[in-house]
Amino acid sequence: MSTETPGRTPGRQRRRADAVRAAARLAKVSGSALADVDLTLAQYRVLVFLDAGPRPASHVARLLDVAPSTVTSVVDGLCNRGLVHRGEDAKDRRRVVLSLTDHGCEMVTRGDQVVADRLGRLLERLPAADAETALRGLESLNAAMEDYLTETFGTPHT
Repeated sequence: MSTETPGRTPGRQRRRADAVRAAARLAKVSGSALADVDLTLAQYRVLVFLDAGPRPASHVARLLDVAPSTVTSVVDGLCNRGLVHRGEDAKDRRRVVLSLTDHGCEMVTRGDQVVADRLGRLLERLPAADAETALRGLESLNAAMEDYLTETFGTPHT
């Protein structure tokens, strides 16, 4: 009788580790694509979070799972470029609320385009059926991550 726990076999662990490494490489490829529109991956993530609507700066830090000072640094750069507006919460003036400017909305669109184009180039390297399977897998993984992050942090992470 085997003492291995299902889902914990060395082969499955190796495949999962490889998948995580592939995700890290995909983030690197995405970051490289975003550089073409003068955005870092961290800046793009903040812009995408704010694309869902204004959010308190502390909420953005929690969503990114970083220290508030890290968000402040990223947001300062985005504000200086006219991509993000920093304002007060109408209900609690001590809270800073971040929102996209019109130019920030345009940059989300441009960022989405360059990342999608880069992913498209990667998928073109695969046979059509494998490319479709990979894309469906990424979509499914994204939905699962959204559920997990919502459960963990209590709010959607779009």
